[in-house]
Amino acid sequence: MTLKAGWIYMAVVVTALPITGWPGGVGRGIPGPSVAWADTQGDVMDAAVLLMSQSTIVDRRGRHNLLLKAIRHMGDPATKPLFESLASATHPGLKIHGILGLAELSEDKRVDLALIAQIDDPMVQSTVITAAMDGELLDHEQAVQLLAWDGLADEVKTLVAVRLIEAGDFSDTTALSHALSNSKKLGGGALAALLLVQLDDPAGLDHLRSVVDVSDDSQRDTVRVMLLQTALKHGFNRVSPWALEVANEPGADPVLGLLALRTALRFGEPGAVDLWQTFYDKAKDSPAGRVRLTLTLLHLSPWLGPDLFEVIKGDSDPMLQAIGETGWHIASGSSQVADAVAGLFEFGHPMINAWALAFAGDHAEDFDAQVILLGLVLAYEHSPQRGKARRLDEAVQAVQILYERNPDAAVKLLRPILSDPSTDKLLTQAVLLGLIRTRAVDAVDVVQGMEKQLNSNDAKGLALLLLARTDKPMDAQQMDELALHACGGGRLEDSLRVQAAWHYLKRTGAADQAIARVLGNTTP
Repeated sequence: MTLKAGWIYMAVVVTALPITGWPGGVGRGIPGPSVAWADTQGDVMDAAVLLMSQSTIVDRRGRHNLLLKAIRHMGDPATKPLFESLASATHPGLKIHGILGLAELSEDKRVDLALIAQIDDPMVQSTVITAAMDGELLDHEQAVQLLAWDGLADEVKTLVAVRLIEAGDFSDTTALSHALSNSKKLGGGALAALLLVQLDDPAGLDHLRSVVDVSDDSQRDTVRVMLLQTALKHGFNRVSPWALEVANEPGADPVLGLLALRTALRFGEPGAVDLWQTFYDKAKDSPAGRVRLTLTLLHLSPWLGPDLFEVIKGDSDPMLQAIGETGWHIASGSSQVADAVAGLFEFGHPMINAWALAFAGDHAEDFDAQVILLGLVLAYEHSPQRGKARRLDEAVQAVQILYERNPDAAVKLLRPILSDPSTDKLLTQAVLLGLIRTRAVDAVDVVQGMEKQLNSNDAKGLALLLLARTDKPMDAQQMDELALHACGGGRLEDSLRVQAAWHYLKRTGAADQAIARVLGNTTP
């Protein structure tokens, strides 16, 4: 993927969470909407049409992305005409939203290859294919079909080959060699070289050493970071000798060097452990350097042996000791993993908490994950004022992961937090936002029956949105409140407002009319 394509991808796809702000603009994200009190279906219709129309107008602040992701997040088949229109848009960002939105709404949850075939720009093709693969919207058979297309750009074929090689179903080194030799950009040739390395073709490693490593291209290190991240993500273990060479490179960028060392350690490259120890010893006067090195091991704890963590356990710094203990418990398969991870939260270190979220989502046993994620939620109220905004975002992510991993456990663990009148109001909202970020309509079960106990009107508005997206009945007062929020009379951020408006119109049978008005008023 080119650098420019990467920016489009980040804007349109990677930031896939549709809720980025807080009620009333609290926290980070786009400020809350202006108040526009209204209480009629016509007013809600106007509000919905305005917001949905704005989603089709490219805004330099990215507001259209937030609105479109919020609409996609609902997964409502009735929005299909909107995405059909966007799929034929001239603007690449809108087009990608349209194609992905249609894929998410399709019965088989697969991207339409015919729509991809109509894209002339290889950069846009690369972006939508990468997004489709990451979103599990493009299956193995479709990937094979893509590679058979005549005229498909080499860089696009290389991206598809990444997934097929990971699946052990690609061995066409001739095609990759062609992509390597014909690429006009450092990144395209470098990715083809990485894949050749994984296929045991010596031309790949030779290209990395003789072309990429010595290049004077300003993006050289950015490209090398991309290669290492790709290797880690897809398990391309044969690149580890090159990774160790990059880690040993004199004067290497610290971020690049650490990522290279992490890659070499992950795939067991001989000499990687000794190099880590050398760096750790040299960093004795650099607390920040030692933290980065210990966190590198912590990320690899599911794959490393426990012995390496003994070094960290003996450090004089209490936080490093705790990291060492945690890594040791994970690496040794201890029964005390959850307690060890939870003990790290007292340090309030953002990189530790980010690791804990990933570990709980990807590696922890179910019970351990519950303890870790609940700990991240509760850590907010005990954190210093300086870090509370970040802790709030972590709580939102923890709730989402908790519910998606185990809905029953989420109901059991989160209801006491919501029903406790002493819970910080922003934490209550964070729990509800985390539930909204899931696509599960049953997430309303966490708050069912306690709506009136919630400790702020903002929280009640979020709970109402959770109810509105289900097929459960709503009384007249609830519908009036939903209309109020849809029109900006509450304090919901715009991506939540557009969902509130849509659910109101769906319940009153006016959603199709709203879509027709949007398409009649807007030419993407």
